[in-house]
Amino acid sequence: MELRELISFYHVARVRSVSKAARTLELGQPTVTTHLRKLEDEFGITLFDRIKRPIQLTSEGLTLLELVTPVVTSVDLLKTQMDYAERRGSFVVGAYPDLVTHHLPAGIQKFREDYPDVRIRLLARSYNPLIQLVRSGEIDLAFCSSPPDDDTTLEFKELFKYNTVLMTPPGHELLSSGRLGLEDIGAFPLILPAPESQLRQRVEQAFKNRGLNPDVVLALDDTESMKRYVEIGMGIGVGSDFTLHSDDHHRFGVARLDHLFPSSVIGVCTLKGKFAGQAVRNFIDMMSDQITGFHAELWSWEEENGVGSGLAEVDSKDD
Repeated sequence: MELRELISFYHVARVRSVSKAARTLELGQPTVTTHLRKLEDEFGITLFDRIKRPIQLTSEGLTLLELVTPVVTSVDLLKTQMDYAERRGSFVVGAYPDLVTHHLPAGIQKFREDYPDVRIRLLARSYNPLIQLVRSGEIDLAFCSSPPDDDTTLEFKELFKYNTVLMTPPGHELLSSGRLGLEDIGAFPLILPAPESQLRQRVEQAFKNRGLNPDVVLALDDTESMKRYVEIGMGIGVGSDFTLHSDDHHRFGVARLDHLFPSSVIGVCTLKGKFAGQAVRNFIDMMSDQITGFHAELWSWEEENGVGSGLAEVDSKDD
Protein backbone atom coordinates (compact mmCIF):
# COMPACT_ATOMS: atom_id res chain seq x y z
CA MET A 1 0.00 0.00 0.00
CA GLU A 2 1.29 3.42 -0.96
CA LEU A 3 0.21 6.88 0.08
CA ARG A 4 -0.65 7.86 -3.50
CA GLU A 5 -3.11 4.95 -3.68
CA LEU A 6 -4.90 6.19 -0.56
CA ILE A 7 -4.97 9.73 -1.99
CA SER A 8 -6.52 8.48 -5.23
CA PHE A 9 -9.15 6.50 -3.29
CA TYR A 10 -9.97 9.49 -1.11
CA HIS A 11 -10.62 11.78 -4.08
CA VAL A 12 -12.64 9.17 -6.01
CA ALA A 13 -14.77 8.56 -2.89
CA ARG A 14 -15.35 12.31 -2.45
CA VAL A 15 -16.49 13.05 -6.01
CA ARG A 16 -17.89 9.56 -6.87
CA SER A 17 -16.05 9.60 -10.18
CA VAL A 18 -12.72 8.19 -11.31
CA SER A 19 -12.40 10.65 -14.21
CA LYS A 20 -13.11 13.72 -12.06
CA ALA A 21 -10.65 12.56 -9.40
CA ALA A 22 -8.01 11.96 -12.07
CA ARG A 23 -8.41 15.54 -13.32
CA THR A 24 -8.12 16.89 -9.77
CA LEU A 25 -4.97 14.88 -9.17
CA GLU A 26 -3.61 15.66 -12.65
CA LEU A 27 -3.22 11.94 -13.31
CA GLY A 28 -4.39 9.69 -16.10
CA GLN A 29 -7.67 7.86 -15.45
CA PRO A 30 -6.00 4.42 -15.89
CA THR A 31 -3.49 5.35 -13.18
CA VAL A 32 -6.23 6.15 -10.67
CA THR A 33 -8.07 2.95 -11.59
CA THR A 34 -4.86 0.98 -10.98
CA HIS A 35 -4.48 2.58 -7.55
CA LEU A 36 -8.00 1.49 -6.59
CA ARG A 37 -7.48 -2.07 -7.79
CA LYS A 38 -4.21 -2.36 -5.85
CA LEU A 39 -5.98 -1.33 -2.65
CA GLU A 40 -8.81 -3.79 -3.25
CA ASP A 41 -6.35 -6.61 -3.96
CA GLU A 42 -4.25 -5.85 -0.90
CA PHE A 43 -7.21 -5.75 1.51
CA GLY A 44 -9.30 -8.35 -0.31
CA ILE A 45 -12.34 -6.08 -0.42
CA THR A 46 -14.50 -4.18 -2.91
CA LEU A 47 -14.40 -0.43 -2.38
CA PHE A 48 -17.04 0.72 -4.87
CA ASP A 49 -20.27 -0.55 -6.35
CA ARG A 50 -19.48 0.22 -9.98
CA ILE A 51 -22.88 -0.86 -11.32
CA LYS A 52 -24.63 2.20 -9.94
CA ARG A 53 -24.01 5.67 -11.43
CA PRO A 54 -22.44 7.61 -9.96
CA ILE A 55 -20.37 4.89 -8.35
CA GLN A 56 -21.17 4.24 -4.67
CA LEU A 57 -18.96 3.27 -1.76
CA THR A 58 -19.48 -0.18 -0.31
CA SER A 59 -19.57 -0.63 3.45
CA GLU A 60 -15.88 -1.55 3.37
CA GLY A 61 -15.22 1.54 1.26
CA LEU A 62 -17.00 3.75 3.80
CA THR A 63 -14.89 2.31 6.60
CA LEU A 64 -11.66 2.89 4.68
CA LEU A 65 -12.72 6.46 3.83
CA GLU A 66 -13.21 7.25 7.51
CA LEU A 67 -9.75 5.88 8.29
CA VAL A 68 -7.82 7.58 5.47
CA THR A 69 -9.50 11.00 5.60
CA PRO A 70 -7.35 12.28 8.52
CA VAL A 71 -4.22 10.98 6.76
CA VAL A 72 -4.96 12.59 3.40
CA THR A 73 -6.09 15.91 4.86
CA SER A 74 -2.92 16.01 6.99
CA VAL A 75 -0.83 15.46 3.85
CA ASP A 76 -2.67 18.31 2.10
CA LEU A 77 -2.03 20.56 5.12
CA LEU A 78 1.64 19.59 5.09
CA LYS A 79 1.91 20.52 1.40
CA THR A 80 0.27 23.88 2.12
CA GLN A 81 2.62 24.61 5.01
CA MET A 82 5.68 23.61 3.01
CA ASP A 83 4.59 25.82 0.14
CA TYR A 84 4.13 28.67 2.61
CA ALA A 85 7.62 28.09 4.03
CA GLU A 86 9.05 28.02 0.50
CA ARG A 87 7.71 31.50 -0.10
CA ARG A 88 9.14 33.01 3.06
CA GLY A 89 12.55 33.31 4.68
CA SER A 90 15.72 35.32 4.14
CA PHE A 91 19.21 34.76 2.81
CA VAL A 92 22.39 36.66 1.95
CA VAL A 93 23.88 36.87 -1.55
CA GLY A 94 27.33 38.13 -2.47
CA ALA A 95 28.51 39.17 -5.94
CA TYR A 96 31.04 41.28 -7.77
CA PRO A 97 29.99 44.97 -7.88
CA ASP A 98 29.66 44.81 -11.68
CA LEU A 99 27.34 41.81 -11.44
CA VAL A 100 25.30 43.61 -8.80
CA THR A 101 24.99 46.65 -11.07
CA HIS A 102 24.25 45.04 -14.41
CA HIS A 103 23.54 41.30 -14.28
CA LEU A 104 21.49 40.63 -11.15
CA PRO A 105 18.76 43.33 -11.09
CA ALA A 106 16.44 41.72 -13.69
CA GLY A 107 16.59 38.31 -12.03
CA ILE A 108 16.17 39.72 -8.53
CA GLN A 109 13.18 41.77 -9.66
CA LYS A 110 11.50 38.67 -11.09
CA PHE A 111 12.28 36.66 -7.97
CA ARG A 112 10.78 39.34 -5.73
CA GLU A 113 7.63 39.39 -7.85
CA ASP A 114 7.26 35.63 -7.47
CA TYR A 115 8.36 35.50 -3.82
CA PRO A 116 7.44 38.88 -2.27
CA ASP A 117 7.84 37.61 1.32
CA VAL A 118 11.42 36.40 0.89
CA ARG A 119 14.01 38.91 2.11
CA ILE A 120 17.28 39.13 0.17
CA ARG A 121 20.37 40.87 1.53
CA LEU A 122 22.89 41.67 -1.20
CA LEU A 123 26.61 42.34 -0.67
CA ALA A 124 28.94 43.70 -3.37
CA ARG A 125 32.49 42.43 -2.80
CA SER A 126 35.60 41.47 -4.77
CA TYR A 127 36.83 37.90 -5.23
CA ASN A 128 38.83 37.19 -2.08
CA PRO A 129 36.27 38.62 0.38
CA LEU A 130 33.46 36.71 -1.38
CA ILE A 131 35.29 33.39 -1.11
CA GLN A 132 36.00 34.03 2.58
CA LEU A 133 32.36 34.94 3.27
CA VAL A 134 31.08 31.78 1.59
CA ARG A 135 33.68 29.64 3.37
CA SER A 136 32.73 31.10 6.77
CA GLY A 137 29.01 30.63 6.13
CA GLU A 138 28.29 34.35 6.50
CA ILE A 139 26.64 34.44 3.08
CA ASP A 140 24.55 31.70 1.51
CA LEU A 141 25.92 31.98 -2.01
CA ALA A 142 28.15 34.12 -4.18
CA PHE A 143 28.20 34.96 -7.86
CA CYS A 144 31.92 35.04 -8.61
CA SER A 145 34.79 33.23 -10.30
CA SER A 146 35.60 29.64 -9.42
CA PRO A 147 37.22 28.93 -6.03
CA PRO A 148 40.80 27.62 -5.76
CA ASP A 149 41.18 24.10 -7.15
CA ASP A 150 42.51 22.78 -3.84
CA ASP A 151 39.58 24.13 -1.81
CA THR A 152 37.36 21.11 -1.12
CA THR A 153 34.98 23.01 1.16
CA LEU A 154 33.24 24.88 -1.66
CA GLU A 155 30.98 23.87 -4.52
CA PHE A 156 30.77 25.76 -7.80
CA LYS A 157 28.33 25.79 -10.72
CA GLU A 158 29.58 27.55 -13.86
CA LEU A 159 27.24 30.05 -15.53
CA PHE A 160 29.34 31.76 -18.23
CA LYS A 161 32.91 32.43 -19.37
CA TYR A 162 34.55 35.84 -19.66
CA ASN A 163 37.82 37.30 -20.97
CA THR A 164 40.19 40.16 -20.14
CA VAL A 165 40.11 43.36 -22.18
CA LEU A 166 42.02 46.63 -22.36
CA MET A 167 40.02 49.87 -22.13
CA THR A 168 41.54 53.05 -23.53
CA PRO A 169 40.47 56.64 -24.16
CA PRO A 170 38.83 57.04 -27.60
CA GLY A 171 41.36 57.04 -30.46
CA HIS A 172 44.24 55.81 -28.29
CA GLU A 173 47.36 54.69 -30.18
CA LEU A 174 47.20 51.16 -28.74
CA LEU A 175 43.96 50.52 -30.63
CA SER A 176 45.92 50.42 -33.88
CA SER A 177 49.00 48.64 -32.57
CA GLY A 178 47.99 45.11 -33.50
CA ARG A 179 48.64 42.27 -31.05
CA LEU A 180 49.44 43.95 -27.74
CA GLY A 181 52.14 42.78 -25.35
CA LEU A 182 52.63 43.49 -21.67
CA GLU A 183 55.41 45.92 -22.58
CA ASP A 184 52.96 47.91 -24.73
CA ILE A 185 50.40 48.11 -21.93
CA GLY A 186 52.98 48.83 -19.21
CA ALA A 187 54.24 51.90 -21.08
CA PHE A 188 51.11 53.83 -20.05
CA PRO A 189 49.58 54.78 -16.70
CA LEU A 190 47.35 51.90 -15.59
CA ILE A 191 43.94 51.84 -13.93
CA LEU A 192 43.36 48.43 -12.34
CA PRO A 193 40.79 46.68 -10.16
CA ALA A 194 41.28 46.65 -6.38
CA PRO A 195 44.11 44.45 -4.99
CA GLU A 196 41.60 41.88 -3.65
CA SER A 197 40.26 41.09 -7.11
CA GLN A 198 41.29 37.95 -8.97
CA LEU A 199 42.00 39.91 -12.17
CA ARG A 200 44.29 42.37 -10.37
CA GLN A 201 46.32 39.48 -8.99
CA ARG A 202 46.63 37.93 -12.45
CA VAL A 203 47.75 41.19 -14.02
CA GLU A 204 50.32 41.91 -11.32
CA GLN A 205 51.71 38.38 -11.54
CA ALA A 206 52.00 38.62 -15.34
CA PHE A 207 53.99 41.88 -15.09
CA LYS A 208 56.15 40.46 -12.31
CA ASN A 209 56.96 37.38 -14.40
CA ARG A 210 58.20 39.67 -17.18
CA GLY A 211 60.20 41.85 -14.80
CA LEU A 212 57.99 44.87 -15.49
CA ASN A 213 56.93 47.50 -12.97
CA PRO A 214 53.91 49.35 -14.40
CA ASP A 215 52.71 52.72 -13.15
CA VAL A 216 49.37 51.99 -11.44
CA VAL A 217 47.76 55.39 -10.99
CA LEU A 218 44.37 54.22 -9.72
CA ALA A 219 42.79 51.07 -8.23
CA LEU A 220 39.02 50.79 -7.93
CA ASP A 221 36.50 48.22 -6.71
CA ASP A 222 34.02 48.64 -9.55
CA THR A 223 34.51 48.85 -13.29
CA GLU A 224 31.99 51.64 -13.74
CA SER A 225 34.35 53.99 -11.91
CA MET A 226 37.30 52.62 -13.89
CA LYS A 227 35.44 53.36 -17.13
CA ARG A 228 34.92 56.97 -16.14
CA TYR A 229 38.60 57.60 -15.41
CA VAL A 230 39.65 55.82 -18.60
CA GLU A 231 37.18 57.98 -20.50
CA ILE A 232 38.72 61.22 -19.19
CA GLY A 233 42.25 60.06 -20.06
CA MET A 234 43.74 59.38 -16.64
CA GLY A 235 45.10 56.05 -17.86
CA ILE A 236 44.29 52.81 -19.63
CA GLY A 237 42.35 50.14 -17.78
CA VAL A 238 42.44 46.34 -17.64
CA GLY A 239 39.04 44.82 -16.98
CA SER A 240 36.68 41.97 -17.80
CA ASP A 241 34.51 41.87 -20.90
CA PHE A 242 31.35 40.96 -18.94
CA THR A 243 31.43 44.50 -17.53
CA LEU A 244 31.11 46.08 -20.99
CA HIS A 245 27.78 47.14 -22.44
CA SER A 246 26.61 48.41 -25.80
CA ASP A 247 26.07 51.95 -24.51
CA ASP A 248 29.77 52.15 -23.52
CA HIS A 249 31.29 51.87 -26.96
CA HIS A 250 31.26 55.60 -27.74
CA ARG A 251 32.96 56.37 -24.42
CA PHE A 252 36.24 54.48 -24.86
CA GLY A 253 38.11 51.99 -27.04
CA VAL A 254 38.51 48.29 -26.29
CA ALA A 255 41.15 45.72 -27.32
CA ARG A 256 41.05 42.02 -26.51
CA LEU A 257 43.76 40.55 -24.25
CA ASP A 258 42.76 36.88 -24.67
CA HIS A 259 46.30 36.04 -25.72
CA LEU A 260 47.81 37.43 -22.50
CA PHE A 261 45.35 36.22 -19.89
CA PRO A 262 43.34 32.98 -19.79
CA SER A 263 39.55 33.11 -19.81
CA SER A 264 37.75 32.67 -16.51
CA VAL A 265 34.21 31.87 -15.43
CA ILE A 266 31.39 33.34 -13.42
CA GLY A 267 29.24 30.94 -11.45
CA VAL A 268 27.44 30.21 -8.19
CA CYS A 269 29.70 29.39 -5.24
CA THR A 270 28.26 27.71 -2.12
CA LEU A 271 29.60 26.04 1.00
CA LYS A 272 29.57 22.26 0.68
CA GLY A 273 27.20 20.69 3.20
CA LYS A 274 25.56 23.98 4.22
CA PHE A 275 21.78 23.62 4.36
CA ALA A 276 20.09 25.63 1.64
CA GLY A 277 16.42 26.35 2.21
CA GLN A 278 13.89 26.12 -0.58
CA ALA A 279 13.95 29.90 -1.04
CA VAL A 280 17.71 29.79 -1.67
CA ARG A 281 17.37 26.89 -4.12
CA ASN A 282 14.59 28.70 -5.97
CA PHE A 283 16.74 31.83 -6.20
CA ILE A 284 19.75 29.94 -7.55
CA ASP A 285 17.59 28.24 -10.18
CA MET A 286 15.98 31.49 -11.28
CA MET A 287 19.21 33.49 -11.42
CA SER A 288 20.99 30.66 -13.24
CA ASP A 289 18.29 30.72 -15.90
CA GLN A 290 18.70 34.49 -16.20
CA ILE A 291 22.46 34.69 -16.75
CA THR A 292 23.67 31.22 -17.85
CA GLY A 293 25.51 31.47 -21.15
CA PHE A 294 25.95 35.25 -21.02
CA HIS A 295 28.38 36.45 -23.67
CA ALA A 296 29.78 39.97 -23.85
CA GLU A 297 28.86 41.69 -27.12
CA LEU A 298 31.95 43.39 -28.53
CA TRP A 299 30.46 44.02 -31.96
CA SER A 300 29.95 47.71 -31.18
CA TRP A 301 33.70 48.26 -30.74
CA GLU A 302 34.47 46.19 -33.81
CA GLU A 303 32.19 48.37 -35.90
CA GLU A 304 33.51 51.57 -34.31
CA ASN A 305 37.21 50.74 -34.67
CA GLY A 306 37.05 49.05 -38.10
CA VAL A 307 39.38 46.49 -39.64
CA GLY A 308 42.56 48.36 -38.71
CA SER A 309 41.84 48.45 -34.99
CA GLY A 310 43.72 46.54 -32.37
CA LEU A 311 40.55 44.61 -31.62
CA ALA A 312 40.07 43.48 -35.18
CA GLU A 313 43.72 42.54 -35.72
CA VAL A 314 43.88 40.47 -32.56
CA ASP A 315 40.79 38.60 -33.77
CA SER A 316 42.33 37.82 -37.14
CA LYS A 317 45.61 36.62 -35.65
CA ASP A 318 43.88 34.42 -33.09
CA ASP A 319 41.87 32.76 -35.86
